[in-house]
Amino acid sequence: MKYGIHFGHLGSWYDELGVRECLKQAKEAGSDVFEFFPTKEMFDMEKDKIRELKMYMEEIGIEPAFTFGYPAGWDMAGEDEANREKAVEHLKRIIESMGGLGATGIGGIVYSNWPADYSLQVIEPDDKKRRKDNCIAGLRKVMKTAEDNNVTVNLEIVNRFEHYLMNTAAEGIEVCKAVGSPNCKLLLDCFHMNIEEDSLPEAIRSARGYLGHFHVSEPNRKVPYHTDRIPWNEVGRALRDIGYDKAVIVESFYKFGGVQGHNMRMWRDLDPDLSLESRLKLARQGIEYIRGQFGG
Repeated sequence: MKYGIHFGHLGSWYDELGVRECLKQAKEAGSDVFEFFPTKEMFDMEKDKIRELKMYMEEIGIEPAFTFGYPAGWDMAGEDEANREKAVEHLKRIIESMGGLGATGIGGIVYSNWPADYSLQVIEPDDKKRRKDNCIAGLRKVMKTAEDNNVTVNLEIVNRFEHYLMNTAAEGIEVCKAVGSPNCKLLLDCFHMNIEEDSLPEAIRSARGYLGHFHVSEPNRKVPYHTDRIPWNEVGRALRDIGYDKAVIVESFYKFGGVQGHNMRMWRDLDPDLSLESRLKLARQGIEYIRGQFGG
């Protein structure tokens, strides 16, 4: 397995420093992989700049992984066909850029918008089924582009408070099977599984052959540390049991305030010192701890 940090851990420092400096900082904190949002040059498909970014990552020895979200109103699972098509083309465009970068995985709520707005209507079973069918149809349209560019599209399974389409590994596997591509897999996250699954290790084992990416954090969104709230050693054993050899990303959030803090429902700082130096120290501790628990 390879280990790394999510750009969200750095909070506003990510925007202030820029992606290249954050890649360097992540490497120095012990990351094999840095997970971040596609850059402007990737959205604009500026091939020369994409190649330059690839060379920079190769130079410092770190791999990219990508998280993803749609512009407001673009929803692959939504009721409006035109907006569904916009979402499909948007995702395909980024996958093509990832191919030029040599990146192999993109994850997140790639199948809908996030977070779901439950104030709009009561979600009934028929609504869920219809929108799940929409997202399956959209993902099928994306898969040839993903296969041609050797990119795995990882459907993030999130808790009931953030979305309604897929809350368990079993629901995600059902969608992967319906899409019918080896490049459609799951992103499982201990934070969400801790809310929705009866057993984290058994949920992981059930996803054998379908797990493409993995996130870790404590239930309060801190980096993993010595606690019995998540059975980290058992989680690592389950990953090894299914032969998982891809990225394990520490996706932690610490800061109250800003758009990110609001979307993550952070209503208090989780550490008294949230300087860049402290963030990197926390990242290093989390990566070292989870590497020790999972092995590798």
